[in-house]
Parts: sequence; structure tokens; C-alpha cells
Amino acid sequence: MSYLGTYLDQVSERQGFRSDSELARFLGISRQHLSRIRQSGVMSDEKCLIIARVLNIDPLELFALMRARKAKSEDIRVIWLELHRQTKRVKDSILLNSNLDA
Repeated sequence: MSYLGTYLDQVSERQGFRSDSELARFLGISRQHLSRIRQSGVMSDEKCLIIARVLNIDPLELFALMRARKAKSEDIRVIWLELHRQTKRVKDSILLNSNLDA
């Protein structure tokens, strides 16, 4: 499973889906297309936006990951991955601080 599969699994868990067929229906794609997404680790911006909204994360986190996966140049890939890491760090920091305040 790709790293993207982790996001997909989180959506399934949050939405209460018990199968990839239910997740695929929610995303408006076929079960086979969802399998290809899991295998390749790449999906459309539209699907990234749906997932980001369900998980309440910055869409830039997923957009950067997709751009990194599609980059042909290693230099470009590194830049997109760094943006992805920075976006995740901001989110993780916010979560950590909110847990400390509780």
C-alpha cells in the first residue's frame, strides 16, 4: 500500500466505511480505480480536496504529496516533499499544543 493509502484508510475509518467499495462510492470512482490509486499513490486534485475536507487537514498537504509523486526531476520532488513535511509539521504542532492546553 502507498503512503496515500494511510489517508484513504483514515477517511474510511472516520466515515465508518467497512470496505473499499463504500469508499470508492463516496469518492465517486470505481473500486478498480481506488485500487489503482492505492497502488500508484497518486490521485486527482479533486479527490485530494475531498479527503482533506473529511480529515480536516490543509489540502496543500495532499497537493504537495501528489506533486512530489508526479515530479520527473529529483530536485523538484525534494521541494514538494519538503512542503508536504512542513504542512504536516504545522498540523502536528497545532494538535500537540491543543492537547497540552486541555
